[in-house]
Amino acid sequence: MATIAPHDVQPQSFTVQLHPAPASQIIDEMVQAKRLDELENALNLISPQKFANASAGDHANGKLAFRGKAELGIFHAQIGRDIDVILEPEEADDRMAFVVASSGAGEFFFRGRTYSHSASRAIIMPSGSERAFRIAQETETMALLVSRVTMAECCAKLLGHDIPGFIDFEVSADLDTPAGRSWLRLLGYAEAQMSDPYSFVRHSPMAWRQFEQQLLTGFLLSQQHEYSQALLAPQAAAVPFYVRRAEAYIEAHFAEPLSLADIAAQAGVSARSLQNGFQSFRHITPMMFLRSVRLHRAHAALQAADPALVTVTEIALACGFRHVGEFGMAYRRVFGATPGQTLNKRR
Repeated sequence: MATIAPHDVQPQSFTVQLHPAPASQIIDEMVQAKRLDELENALNLISPQKFANASAGDHANGKLAFRGKAELGIFHAQIGRDIDVILEPEEADDRMAFVVASSGAGEFFFRGRTYSHSASRAIIMPSGSERAFRIAQETETMALLVSRVTMAECCAKLLGHDIPGFIDFEVSADLDTPAGRSWLRLLGYAEAQMSDPYSFVRHSPMAWRQFEQQLLTGFLLSQQHEYSQALLAPQAAAVPFYVRRAEAYIEAHFAEPLSLADIAAQAGVSARSLQNGFQSFRHITPMMFLRSVRLHRAHAALQAADPALVTVTEIALACGFRHVGEFGMAYRRVFGATPGQTLNKRR
């Protein structure tokens, strides 16, 4: 998926409004179009898709809008007529979408099944295989686009231990429940914060991080997935100080050639005590935590790097990995892609 880029929108009948907030990295973009082919072109800037039951030049009264960042944003779409939208197969990226009808209703077709789509029934949709929406004329769709990597990291923090790979959410989400209504209120609050030009989340990276964590936590607690019961279970005893001290030391020195003895010495306990503490409260070993930190730092570096200026090997070594082959295998298990694929997405 890619956010709408105003300079890529060519048809002259588009109305494109770009409102960059001063000193803010939040994107504010809007596209209006009177023809279906123009809307289709604009939607293809987000993901490959086509309209199945209409001619290219047919009239429409469409509006598209995006607000947020690449890893977390809210997208609105109104086509203005009855339409079938086919989302074509694409290479799966690390994003997913929570899709709800702000008004009207429709259907979602995915992996041989049909799901209703309305104000009380949402769709949780990963990228990848072919998907389709049947949308009525009066339907306006809102979608929360979010990074699956960031979602998994938030879940791991809440659980207190690492998790293997992405989270599998149920496709259909009932919003006519206390949890569903609570989530919709939080989503409305999130949109209001991103819309307000004076909101702290637009201008303060610290406020954005807290805002992002609040939104992801609400999503994890309100939707059904394999960690739902664990997240809602009573909290265990407080994590010992030496485990937290070891984690902080690892976060600060992950690129160095650390041993278990090095980490235990900094935590102020024996290696055995540290090992037992991590197993009891994090359900992993200190060295597994170190590898997880290195992998996620490498992932962030690969996403930000210019492939013309840096190599996978250089990033792996800079993040503390000494065996590039082992790094590649571990990276693919966690992120579902090779390091080279992540690096070359910038091309």
